[in-house]
Amino acid sequence: VIVSATILPSEVRDLEAPLAAKGVHLIDTPVSGGKSGAENGTLILMTAAKPAVLAEFRPVLEAISQKIFHVGDEVGMGQTVKGALQALIGATFTAIFEALVLGVKAGAKAETLYEVIGATGVGSPLFKNCAKLIMERRFKGTGSQITTIYKDLSITMAMAKENGVPMFTTSAAFELFRAGLSLFPDEDNWSVIKLLEQIAGTEVKQQS
Repeated sequence: VIVSATILPSEVRDLEAPLAAKGVHLIDTPVSGGKSGAENGTLILMTAAKPAVLAEFRPVLEAISQKIFHVGDEVGMGQTVKGALQALIGATFTAIFEALVLGVKAGAKAETLYEVIGATGVGSPLFKNCAKLIMERRFKGTGSQITTIYKDLSITMAMAKENGVPMFTTSAAFELFRAGLSLFPDEDNWSVIKLLEQIAGTEVKQQS
């Protein structure tokens, strides 16, 4: 059984004993890469499994992935790494939203912000894709539903509580996505920026 969903580490660990009792191997391997990564077979896998099990089933994983990281022998470690990753992704999204709204409200063109930020050290593919969709006002059908990141950040925050780790930035991002989910339940991650735009009285969009 290969679990590629993002769930709580405890949830995937609960599967291990019942499956082992039936002689069934379990591979814990959440993914990153979104809709395009799934469609193109270029997902990043965070895989936890016994080395021999991973070796046997690696061809199956390679069929959908660009890179496989063996993050541990113990089931649950894949979900642990994914939970940490989602903290950074969620906080990065909300920082992008705030930076764009601030710049446009203060008089800068959205295109200028896109070009300048995109040329710096934080000008990642995540930033460029996110900012482009915002400027084009595309908030639905882009393959990154707000329900998914909200669920993922819920897992991250549960991990933080379990391990006694303060998450100041991630908790702020989580609350922004919670608000966005209430307002735009059928839309995608970037729709959260509309809440900030409404508060600031501005809109991040292409001028031409």
